[in-house]
Amino acid sequence: MAATTSRESSRKARQTAKTKRIAFRLTDQLAARLERAVAISGRSQSDLITEAIAEKAGEIEREQYYLELSQRDMDALLEAVANPPPLTPAMERSIARWRETFSPE
Repeated sequence: MAATTSRESSRKARQTAKTKRIAFRLTDQLAARLERAVAISGRSQSDLITEAIAEKAGEIEREQYYLELSQRDMDALLEAVANPPPLTPAMERSIARWRETFSPE
């Protein structure tokens, strides 16, 4: 295995470097909480805020992109996929229109 060159290290550092800035205002109460957290943790304000943003963004993404189903709902979904209902005339017309529009000739 080859050792990492300084050029590769520089490239990786540029890819992960923090280059974006954000400015916002805090209430006195929230600023005090942040100062206490910094003092207790020994971390920087930037690190704490960045971590909080990353956690909240991940939470929002999970809520929007992942579907959580109860066991009953999952069973119903799997049953519908395994045994779909017969096509209705309206569905057949819709499929025909889609094929006319999008299928390669």
